[in-house]
Amino acid sequence: MALLLGFLFFCGVTDLIGSVSITTPEQIVQEAGGEIVHLPCMFTLSPEDQGPLDIEWLRLSGPNNEAIDHVVILYAADKIYSDFYQDLKGRVHFTSNDVVSGDASIKIRNVRPADSGTYQCKVKKAPGVAKTTVQLTVIDITGSVNITTPEQTVQEAQGEIVHLPCIFTYVSKDQGPLDVEWLRLSGPNNEAIDHVVILYSADKIHDDVYPDLKGRVYFTSNDIRSGDASINITNVRLSDVGTYQCKVKTYPGIVNRNLQLAVTNILGSVSITTPEQTIQKARGETVHLPCMFTLIPEDRGPLFIDWIQLTGPQNEVVNRMFIVYLADKVYDNFYQDMKGRVYFTNNDVRSGDASINITNVQLSDAGTYQCGVSHDFGTAQRTIQLTVVG
Repeated sequence: MALLLGFLFFCGVTDLIGSVSITTPEQIVQEAGGEIVHLPCMFTLSPEDQGPLDIEWLRLSGPNNEAIDHVVILYAADKIYSDFYQDLKGRVHFTSNDVVSGDASIKIRNVRPADSGTYQCKVKKAPGVAKTTVQLTVIDITGSVNITTPEQTVQEAQGEIVHLPCIFTYVSKDQGPLDVEWLRLSGPNNEAIDHVVILYSADKIHDDVYPDLKGRVYFTSNDIRSGDASINITNVRLSDVGTYQCKVKTYPGIVNRNLQLAVTNILGSVSITTPEQTIQKARGETVHLPCMFTLIPEDRGPLFIDWIQLTGPQNEVVNRMFIVYLADKVYDNFYQDMKGRVYFTNNDVRSGDASINITNVQLSDAGTYQCGVSHDFGTAQRTIQLTVVG
């Protein structure tokens, strides 16, 4: 009899060895399709557990969950193996970077109804073995909301305005409030929420939740409920590169879409040395708007200079273009109100002086002006605030 018990103990048939303990109880976890689901598994070890730590997450099947359907993810010999199960490849990961500390929980991102089932967490550290099960139910409530914008990579040059599209539709049976979240994601599989970028909730916009984008991000539509949750980011920077997620929720529907933002650093070849500034002038006078720039020898393309007037809360809208230098020619008849009143101050614009004068300045000329210089792959802009007193 003693020999038989010793044999059973050696083979690990007795799952109630007290030296390993999983503190998470068996439970049912329910999540909506498209979300990130958390399957908990917290454990403790004892000094008697001297063997290597092995953690297995299994998907079970059968009337009594007696069959192992798939190995979902495995931790063994200080390494993680997460590519056993093709259906979850790239979507499953341990939530803790330090699994040995006692947290064997996992997350499954972009969860689907097909992921529903029984999952088993098994922790082994000889001679201890312990396990628990989690029943996952995924509710398919995404059909009532649909984002028609495909996943894509959006690329823009540093300093420009980048557009991240998110067009959606929803049906009248969605009676709940409409919520739109733009998130910045991180992690190897974009499984972690790095920041909330901008939020629309209860018919209000919250655009000051992420300090790095404060004053630079806004919804492009004045009527988000019409189905356009797209955003713009002004003066885009290299640090803005990453994965952004548009999430639309209106009970009972939830859906999201990821967009990859790439920012190219092609500004170094053109530099505007004039600082941003405010200029004040009396009505009827001639106002000088400076714009000094430098090029590098690598810039061999045509020189393009445009002066435009901006509007909008963040100066994100081009109100009008009123003078342009292109292919060694000046075009100054775009804007009737300034026709005959605006001109470049230097006859040799290519020398690095794109400054302009506006004669007989009027109160209606007040506003934000932008000087843009493009040459080959280089682009730079500078804004000047003009105030006219009468």
